[in-house]
Amino acid sequence: MTKYGNYVKVKIYQFRKGDLHIALNLKNDLLFKAVYGREDEECKQALIAVLNLILDRKDNPITAIVYKNPFNVRENETQKESILDIKAETEQGELLDLEIHLLYDADFIHRNIYYHGGMITQALESGEEYVKIKKTISIFIVDFCLFPQTDQYASKFLFKEERENFVLTELVELHYLELPKVNPGRKKTAGELTKLERYLEYLRCAGDAACREYLEDLRSQGGKEIAMTEKLLRKATADEIVREQAIARDKFRLQQHCREVQLKKGLAQAFEDGQKEGLAQGISQGISEGISQGISQGILQGTSQGKEEGQKELVRNLAASGMERQQIARMAKLSLETVEAWLKG
Repeated sequence: MTKYGNYVKVKIYQFRKGDLHIALNLKNDLLFKAVYGREDEECKQALIAVLNLILDRKDNPITAIVYKNPFNVRENETQKESILDIKAETEQGELLDLEIHLLYDADFIHRNIYYHGGMITQALESGEEYVKIKKTISIFIVDFCLFPQTDQYASKFLFKEERENFVLTELVELHYLELPKVNPGRKKTAGELTKLERYLEYLRCAGDAACREYLEDLRSQGGKEIAMTEKLLRKATADEIVREQAIARDKFRLQQHCREVQLKKGLAQAFEDGQKEGLAQGISQGISEGISQGISQGILQGTSQGKEEGQKELVRNLAASGMERQQIARMAKLSLETVEAWLKG
């Protein structure tokens, strides 16, 4: 369970690579970018259709875009850890950033704000007047529950006055689409969903053999967004290089997630063990030195010792699994010197 959501899940396993099941579907951000981010007219038109659907641009539709970071299969070979987003500029001068995320992490929203802030500063050329600043729009499609305070799957954030709720400016927008909330339990049929809901359900289920009939209904009743995406997805997964990179990226992400879960569990267990040991030592010492003082000192000392021993064990396990020492230090929130000293010892 996370601070913001009720659950995190990984599903749709169709390919095997080593010990992990690997999925090839649109929630893989490399495939997502291969479908919507190629310097190709079909990709552009599909992206335009999806953006107009998500942003509800019926009256003022986007008609043309220019990619700011087009998909390049060769460049992606060394980008396992980077965020693969799609950056584009519309014919109206709006700057757009579109991302899809499978797994939650504690820095997610903070990172969103940081990167959107960078997009705002880039929206004005050096020497230009501030009145010429471009509108910036970030769209985050996530396969986890991010905002437990609401059941709605689509959230739009603007700068607003707190008490009277009027908008300060429309130059900044952040959109979040939470896939698990679109049709939980599939209580609605494809025909009962809105056009956007059908597209998001297709996005969530495409490639899942268990959803074959549901997907057929979504395709038959969906709009051009689904048809265009389906064609481009087939093309992308037929590319051997793209397919292998997508599998490698999923494998890397799943391994990282497993290691993070292992680290958190280990630290929690170390803390619990330290408390138990400290309590036992404190009670024993308290008999001779005073129960109140002994329990307090024992808990503090035992917690500290137990936590450190648990951390040392985890550091050794992660190093044995092949993880780089710098990454171990970052995940365990330790200095590199401490990690190296523990591994030598």
